[in-house]
Amino acid sequence: MQLKDTPPTSPCSNETMDYNELFEDEVEEVIDGEAASSNNYIEANDASDEDIGIGLEGSENSEGNNPVRDDSASVFSHHKGSVFCCHLQPKAGRLAVTGAEDDMAYVWETHSGEVVLQCKGHKDSVTCVRFNYDGSYVATGDMSGVIQVWKIANKLQVWETCIGDLTWLRWHHGANVLLAGTESGEVYVWRIPGGECKVLPGHGDKADCGLMLPDGKRMAIGYADGSLKIFDTKTATVLHHVPQGQAHTGTITDMDCHPDNNLLISSSVDGHAVVLKTQTGKISSVLDCKGFNSEAKSSNTSVEAVGFCQNSSFPLAATGSLDGVLCIWDISRGSVRHTLKQDSGITKLVWVKNSPLFYTGGLDGSIRLYDARSGILLNQLLGHSNSILDISFSMDFSTLLSSSDDSTARIFSVQVPNW
Repeated sequence: MQLKDTPPTSPCSNETMDYNELFEDEVEEVIDGEAASSNNYIEANDASDEDIGIGLEGSENSEGNNPVRDDSASVFSHHKGSVFCCHLQPKAGRLAVTGAEDDMAYVWETHSGEVVLQCKGHKDSVTCVRFNYDGSYVATGDMSGVIQVWKIANKLQVWETCIGDLTWLRWHHGANVLLAGTESGEVYVWRIPGGECKVLPGHGDKADCGLMLPDGKRMAIGYADGSLKIFDTKTATVLHHVPQGQAHTGTITDMDCHPDNNLLISSSVDGHAVVLKTQTGKISSVLDCKGFNSEAKSSNTSVEAVGFCQNSSFPLAATGSLDGVLCIWDISRGSVRHTLKQDSGITKLVWVKNSPLFYTGGLDGSIRLYDARSGILLNQLLGHSNSILDISFSMDFSTLLSSSDDSTARIFSVQVPNW
């Protein structure tokens, strides 16, 4: 898609502020204290109903793109074109926000699909939408860099800016602080709704993904050249820099931090994942996610999704690639525990809180639930007829929201199995 003309990339360049004082009262530490390795290669979609424990019949029709079963509780179909992003309101999960190719974002009720807010004013495809930590604000961002923040209580826009080409958008997980990455490599940090701003400087390469660490004071940024930096957000200084080639040789696609705040995992188009110690910036292990696929040389081995198990009792991580290879890793040993193969590429991966279970989103429109201990496919949610582009969960993991290339977003009522 051709990007439209965009304004200058440094809206904060004329602001004068004390970086040492900015956000000092807002951001506080939010640390939440919380088997033998094997090498099994499993064809996930070939698992029998008996192995899985449920019936998975009827996943696709003969063309392979229209599911003959729809497991969703409701469908949101107001968008025209691909629905790139979605998010459920924290805590209650009664509202959803979606953004799409039609330059629109909508906030809507999950039980009825009724639109409660049309986020108008975007100039290009809306690729980033996000509620803040308590659901009182929602932020929407488009490819041209227009970012808007709306207050949910009165449905009014309280802040807007434009930063040039936007790559990602996140909220701090414990304060009304908004973070955004850009094509130029700069990362902006704003206090909302006041708009006070600081900039984490780049080095000329696109800031492809960003993550606030659990301590709420440091931030990891992954770049298009394969380099990675950990910043002190209070001082806007680099604490650790892993240069290109030392960890990754290609664009960093996704990152996650372990609940203990000490390990970071990143994935890349180079077919690897890297586990990094956040306190020292030293690499703990390099995980080869393409070495288990006999067709790796001729397939797309880009690792698109990565995540740590959110229960510290299980030292596990998972990686998902565009060639459909799903690896479950024992991070205490830096070795693979299970390798599974899906029929379609993997775009998203989300762990269920406090459990060894996780979901993946696929290019075939299916959402799958796995048990990381056994590598068994437990469930498959059908309904989408094209690629899954984003997934979001309610805090109790009873509601799943997904968005897709099929121009819809879907709500699924899910029941996580006892483990």
